[in-house]
Amino acid sequence: MFISIIAQNKKKHFQSSIFFLKIQVLSKEIRRETFYVFLAFSIVSVLFISIINKHQLHLILNKFHSPFFDIFFKYVTYFGDGVMFGFVAILFLFFKKKVAYAIMVSGILTLFVVHLFKKVFFLGILRPAGFFGEENLHIVEGVKMAYTNSFPSGHTATAFAIFTVVCFYFSKSKPQYLWITLAILKGISRVYLSQHYWIDIFVGSLLGILIGFLSMSFFFKIKKIH
Repeated sequence: MFISIIAQNKKKHFQSSIFFLKIQVLSKEIRRETFYVFLAFSIVSVLFISIINKHQLHLILNKFHSPFFDIFFKYVTYFGDGVMFGFVAILFLFFKKKVAYAIMVSGILTLFVVHLFKKVFFLGILRPAGFFGEENLHIVEGVKMAYTNSFPSGHTATAFAIFTVVCFYFSKSKPQYLWITLAILKGISRVYLSQHYWIDIFVGSLLGILIGFLSMSFFFKIKKIH
């Protein structure tokens, strides 16, 4: 029995080592430019959320608006809808089924993790419109406002989960930094539209990247991504 327990522990340790090795290899598929863009976003985010209260920060950011950005962010925000998982998965089904499966898994994981955070761990946290009232914020016309379950941003997690999986597939593609920029803009749109606080989108981005890594590690071998 004792020998059996040792064998099981060794097996678990081996499986854990394999998983982290996969993550290490997958991470090398992210281009340097992409890393720098996300690093800049992370530094700004950490400074924002560590120095300024999230409510005060939102009021400061909410003052910066224009007719152009009203329209721009109103439509950019749709890139984080859950339906995007299905759309991207269907596209990949035609030429790379494993990536399509990874997208599907990332969609399920994102739904589960975000739901767990919003409805269990951080249930009822007021969003900006719920805390301040719409009359005290710049609200973009035609945007349906949400008032509770603010943390974290599911739209941002979705955008970053998809971005991460796509980056692994197009590992040699230089425009990776454009995709990460689009994912970041998607997150910022949630703040601009007063659907979330900045900390919501930052944590959402981290969750999305982690889910993307995890999803791809299920379907791809260590030595080969394509």
